[in-house]
Amino acid sequence: MSLLSMWPSYLGAQVPPAFEDPPAITEVEARRFLDEYINQYMKMDINAFMAFFSKVAIENRMLTYPDIHEVYRGTFENSDSLRYHLEIYSVQLNGDSARVAGRYEVTQSIKGRIIKKVYMGNIQWDLIRENGSLKIKEVNYGRDYRGDQPTHPYPW
Repeated sequence: MSLLSMWPSYLGAQVPPAFEDPPAITEVEARRFLDEYINQYMKMDINAFMAFFSKVAIENRMLTYPDIHEVYRGTFENSDSLRYHLEIYSVQLNGDSARVAGRYEVTQSIKGRIIKKVYMGNIQWDLIRENGSLKIKEVNYGRDYRGDQPTHPYPW
């Protein structure tokens, strides 16, 4: 009798499970992600907001995750309220990543002051799927010169 015929079948070759690609990012998913990102920004909860960023995220090609955290923490702590309006111009999908480009306008009510600041400009996010969830890998934005000036509380 052959030795192979006596070999228990459960000791046969182990086949690794089939590798499954993560599902492709859809435009609807990217837009919902940014809607939630904006909602959390306006709630000014730093921990909930930072959950949208990958730990390897970069902002404006130079700020790392800890720097991003510190900038937004300071913004939230110094604001009575934040309003965020976004107009999305394009969503480019590439399987497990997406690039979203648009224009933003943020109105900041500064704590203890009547003056509000308005920031506006173009913005672009690079989104990735990380551990099953969308995350911001990179965000780059500019500011229109005039949009960075404080607005007077009384228009007259």
